[in-house]
Amino acid sequence: MPDWLQPLQPNHRPPGRTRAPVGDGPLSFERAVERFAEGHVSRKTGRLFSSTSRENIRHNLLGTPLTGFRRERGIEAVAAWNGDLAAEYLHWLQVDLRRDSATIKKVRGQLRSFGAFCDEHFGTDHAGGGALTTLRVSPATDYERRRDPALTQGEAERLLKAALTGRDRLIVAMLMYTGMRPSELLALDEQHIRLDRTPPVVEIRGTVHDPDATKTQAGFRDVPLTVGQSILPRLLRTHLTDPARPVGEGRLFLALRIDHSGRAQPLTMEGLKSMLARLGEATGIRCNAYRFRHTFCTWCADVGMHMLHLQQLLGHASSDMVAYYYRGKTSEAVLQAAARVRF
Repeated sequence: MPDWLQPLQPNHRPPGRTRAPVGDGPLSFERAVERFAEGHVSRKTGRLFSSTSRENIRHNLLGTPLTGFRRERGIEAVAAWNGDLAAEYLHWLQVDLRRDSATIKKVRGQLRSFGAFCDEHFGTDHAGGGALTTLRVSPATDYERRRDPALTQGEAERLLKAALTGRDRLIVAMLMYTGMRPSELLALDEQHIRLDRTPPVVEIRGTVHDPDATKTQAGFRDVPLTVGQSILPRLLRTHLTDPARPVGEGRLFLALRIDHSGRAQPLTMEGLKSMLARLGEATGIRCNAYRFRHTFCTWCADVGMHMLHLQQLLGHASSDMVAYYYRGKTSEAVLQAAARVRF
């Protein structure tokens, strides 16, 4: 059985951390958040938070909304914070500030982890308990969000033809025909491209935020390079053997500009977004990395790929997210799939 159908390898969690001593005087809420961001081990990855996760925590827990909420209630020390206040804040954030349910769930998870960290390390009372423990989040108040449909085959061909360089064409093809996340794409090294295997695969082992861990608990995975098409191996061989490509750089995708020392640097997330934005402007097609991921999911599902196999390819811990990524908008694919069934 091909490797990509084997069970995913979950990330392991280290043993629990010991209680850290607290200095004299009341600990401020801000200082507690900083200690949490710098010293907490993520339950998902079993590792300290990445720099991106730390910034996200600071944005959500030290940003204007929560800071204003605390000031209105006179909460400066972390000892005055509790799970009931956290639940009240989340309700206000969703109902009054109109944050969508996905954002509320993310902040809820951070507040739960922060509260548990405070109770364990700082001796606070129910910072992670109370109403926060049982708070449910409903999408009923969400604004209608634009959900771009899957690309058509014609749109996909137009995007590939409009790419200005071989590198850009390969990036579009990799995103569209493997369904990988942009953070996974930019973390790829040459050694992760295994054209010598049957079928040839790309080995996904990390992200630009953490080269040793994937985004979710789903773990490492190998994705075939020949799903539904045969051009990816050819594009990769051309890219890897390009005489203009710097030797020994390692990273698969490099920025087109060089730094002051004359070396090409790895392509960044901002560089990828800019390239796709230019491609979208040139073709008139809304073009972003996650639309390619939605497209890959939809194409695979519409031709009858098993849900569990698709879950493996996308790197999801549950099939619920596969359903979220599906972008079929008519019953035509359902009718065709049903017509293929034989009892």
